[in-house]
Amino acid sequence: MSVPEKLGGFKVLKDVTLISLFSPKQTKDFPSKFFSFIADEKINLPYVTCVFDDHTWGLNIAVESRDAGRILNLVEKAFEKKSVHHPYSTILSIFPHKKNPEITGSLFEAFGREGVNTNALANSPSAISIILDENVLNKASSALFGPFSFSAYRTPSDWKLAQKGKEQLYKEVVASFQEQRPKVYGLEYQANQEFLLVKLNNQSIGDFGTSFKEFARLGLNLTFLATSPCEESEKEKVSFCLPATENSSYIQMMNGITPQADIQSYAPVSTFAMNGPHFGDRYGIVSEFLISLEKGGVDLLGLSCTIASITGVVPSSHITSAIEAIKGCFDIPSVIERT
Repeated sequence: MSVPEKLGGFKVLKDVTLISLFSPKQTKDFPSKFFSFIADEKINLPYVTCVFDDHTWGLNIAVESRDAGRILNLVEKAFEKKSVHHPYSTILSIFPHKKNPEITGSLFEAFGREGVNTNALANSPSAISIILDENVLNKASSALFGPFSFSAYRTPSDWKLAQKGKEQLYKEVVASFQEQRPKVYGLEYQANQEFLLVKLNNQSIGDFGTSFKEFARLGLNLTFLATSPCEESEKEKVSFCLPATENSSYIQMMNGITPQADIQSYAPVSTFAMNGPHFGDRYGIVSEFLISLEKGGVDLLGLSCTIASITGVVPSSHITSAIEAIKGCFDIPSVIERT
């Protein structure tokens, strides 16, 4: 029996609603317009992912439940777009992530074994964040104690006891000020990456986790991960980045483990990540960021905004323009290329 991976802990944000929708075809600027609209309404977004696939954006956003009805009505009127929403949702975040595919793979396998359905998932430099129906939170938290151990709690019972009187272990709040140039602790980027988009059956998530553990065995780092909605029922899309290889070896590897998955690959791409002190507690961050990329002529392929972090994917030929656009939008003390 393998030794559980030691992690720092996990936190929960309750009373959120997940909203999923697709953009019209051939509308590259849809995310910037959509999130500018949300910012104008002064609505905070503790979780955002958007992935461009087959000429369409797939978006997952989480909002406080008290704002959900207002957003759903406004989006339908402003964009004439129907959306799917999951009320009574919870965001479960596991720390630290370390960009290690082993952790992601073990998480997928554990949830697959226990029959825990996830509605959305994304990584940040510090955590993996999963959106679940609130009624499966206890089942999901118990499943974590198979592959992982946590310094703060030894058993699921310890974790449940720690929640007494702390129904919201962390809470994102709208900041009382709006900086002219939001501060960033630092910007990191990695070139020569491969962007993989996988469409698979919901029931295949456990096998998919096995693929991630194989990536870890090869010593690879996971530089981007986000799920996005799928227009086909009973299926989901998982997008992620790994160091680029020749001859699509990742596709061959995954086809051997999950042959029913539909896989696309794009390379070379570059990924970037940054953390900011107010990314999680003020509205407008995402819209300002997207508008800046548009003005710089940058083609965004994927975006994840969770746990005070922004992680993105662009074609490698656009990474210099992306960095300049980010500098124009945020106060960045350093830019570091990771290899």
